[in-house]
Amino acid sequence: MGNVAALAAVTNITPGLSRAWYAVGLSSEITERPSQVWVLGCPWAVLRLGGELVAFADRCPHRLAPLSLGSNCGDTLQCQYHGWTFAPDGRCVLVPSNGPGAAIPPRAAATVAAGICERYGLVWLAPAEPVCGLHEFGEWDDPSFERAWTAPRRTPAGAGQLADNFLDASHFPWVHASTFGVEESAYVAPHDVVRDGWEVRTVYNTWYANRDDPLVATGEHPLVQRQELSKAGRPFSSVMLRLKFPETGATIAILFCCTPETATTSRVYKMMARDDLAGDRDRMDAFVKDEEQILDEDLRVLERYPHTELHLDLREELHVRADRLSVGYRRMLADLVGSAEQATGEA
Repeated sequence: MGNVAALAAVTNITPGLSRAWYAVGLSSEITERPSQVWVLGCPWAVLRLGGELVAFADRCPHRLAPLSLGSNCGDTLQCQYHGWTFAPDGRCVLVPSNGPGAAIPPRAAATVAAGICERYGLVWLAPAEPVCGLHEFGEWDDPSFERAWTAPRRTPAGAGQLADNFLDASHFPWVHASTFGVEESAYVAPHDVVRDGWEVRTVYNTWYANRDDPLVATGEHPLVQRQELSKAGRPFSSVMLRLKFPETGATIAILFCCTPETATTSRVYKMMARDDLAGDRDRMDAFVKDEEQILDEDLRVLERYPHTELHLDLREELHVRADRLSVGYRRMLADLVGSAEQATGEA
């Protein structure tokens, strides 16, 4: 708990959070034309260059002009201010004002992200070497599951607050009373929280108003059904959720990832897969609409907070047994930021 006490809170711009993966756009949003995206308060120029994804810090080393204004030259990116041109690894390959054949200063290189990849319908960026990989989301590529996603949302809520809320299971009857929350889920049964490297996870056995089960309308199934709810969090702000319904045999998997863009904005992505719709487009559309409403219900609370930080000092808030996963998540973040500060000090 040493690191928890050392750092009182994390925000969207805490420097030690750079060693993680962040979703910066739907795959369809990242094209051959540079896009400016923000992560932890810093802008990046992201594009497809010569058939591969690249991410440059959005500043030319010459006069710091935004490279997101640059031109894609096939396999290089050219700054639109003075024509300096960069290879995908950041090497400067042309300084027009120096003339042909002139030596290029070693410091002319553009800064590139430590990692960039494309998975689960999203493009991901790691500003610094990430401490762990992305969540395993096998359902996304499983042909027996159908896929969908909600429209990306921008919110003033903090990314840590959003992830912490998604890990929580004790707010359902109050925040989500009009969607899936039921009074039977108010009691959170004892559960074990596992810390596995840079992941914290648990399984809740709880209750759920399964309104999209067609057999509820016929009276063959009850509305309130048992649910096995698995939740796993990874740095800084992504959560993998799996819902299993013993009554129907269905499984729903949701990848919820929140990108800390600036001090005052976060972007929310929600990718979903389920195995019980048999190609029914109407039911899938209704499911997406429900998930949009569930997010609205969460944001109605989170956006009213007077602050956007997530407290790591466990004395700042009163925690009870139902908050064990949240406490584990905060301790993991404290370790992440603490180890980054230690590495900076040693350097």
